Amino acid sequence: MKNDEVVRLFDLYAGDLFRFALSYMGSKQDAEDVVQEVFLKLLNKTVFLKADYEKAYLMKMTANGCKNLLKSPAHKTGVDLEAAAEELACFYELGEDDKEVYDALMKMDETLRIPLYLHYYEDYSYKDAAKFLKLSESAVAMRIKRGKEELRERLEKSI
Repeated sequence: MKNDEVVRLFDLYAGDLFRFALSYMGSKQDAEDVVQEVFLKLLNKTVFLKADYEKAYLMKMTANGCKNLLKSPAHKTGVDLEAAAEELACFYELGEDDKEVYDALMKMDETLRIPLYLHYYEDYSYKDAAKFLKLSESAVAMRIKRGKEELRERLEKSI
């Protein structure tokens, strides 16, 4: 891919990819590494992206990068999710109630957190999130339903 095209994609989507990677990884440094790796891979690949699918393709690359980093033996096991939630919350202009919801979301297991994040923060439909996560649409719907229930329980406990 040409440098100009990669720079254009970076300008358009780097913030979204960073926020997604941060929600996935729980660490600012790891999220930065994953996003950097995504764009470095694009420089070395010959990829022709349709305008409608650019963001989805880059988000998928980011998710795969996060998964690979989480599997790597070099990855640290202790991730401070509260610090990550605070860092990520500053990218969204959240009120106090929204911040409480967001903090509770960031403390959830990734199997429920990622579908909720994609649907409510990145505005992915169930169908698109299912393609993205390589799950069935009903599995995504169930994870979102269970995630909302767990989120409600967490918020009720904090009151």
